[in-house]
Amino acid sequence: MKPLNSIGVIAACGALLVALSFGPAQALSGKDVGARESLYEVFSHGLKIGEVKTICAPLVREHRKAYRFESSTHIDAEFLLFSYSLDKKEEAMITEEGTFNYRRITQENGKTVQVTGKMENRTFRFTIEENGARRTLSIPREKYDFTTLDCPEVSMGPGETEKNLRVLDLENLTIVKRKYRWVKDEDVDVAGRNIHCKVIDFQDSNKKGRRWLEEDALGVLITRQDGKGKGVSYSSRLTSLVVRPRLDSF
Repeated sequence: MKPLNSIGVIAACGALLVALSFGPAQALSGKDVGARESLYEVFSHGLKIGEVKTICAPLVREHRKAYRFESSTHIDAEFLLFSYSLDKKEEAMITEEGTFNYRRITQENGKTVQVTGKMENRTFRFTIEENGARRTLSIPREKYDFTTLDCPEVSMGPGETEKNLRVLDLENLTIVKRKYRWVKDEDVDVAGRNIHCKVIDFQDSNKKGRRWLEEDALGVLITRQDGKGKGVSYSSRLTSLVVRPRLDSF
């Protein structure tokens, strides 16, 4: 079978990195805040092609308020002329100043890539291992405003309908100029729970889409995302949402 256009499918999965991400102004609400576990279903061309599970938990690290984010993605797409498989696991640590620790292991159509990154001396330093080779990449903090995990759209102030930002795309490890546009507010039903969301469009050189999101004590929750990358459309929907006791062992 011919491989499915991976860029478009990864847009669906990589975009869910921010499914439980955190704007820099977001504060912890108290000691009893738990860990949020969310399950998403991913669709393409009207067919379910996979699932994404995310866990977000607040904690204090080195006397700083922070969040621990984990994500696991499984995609298995079998179309008449295309096939594609992806297993991906991600971890990140985010403070009110933004993402400062990141790790990703990806198995895409049998090919394994591992990425680790850490903020050191105002520079995000990445190590990438792929096809038996190892390389490094350094990106100065002053070169970008937010990472994709910082959920930049929450920085839009009251009455602000458009914003252009320099965003460090952690899926592609590049800085893109991304435009955000507020569309409307809308209620979304998730397993019988009504969630009041902001609907925001985004676009950059790699992808474009629309997100339905809500801020709460556990950060920013994306309930739905529709988009397109390299001609392949996708839709991801939040289907299950559980808040568990806080995990201080993080």
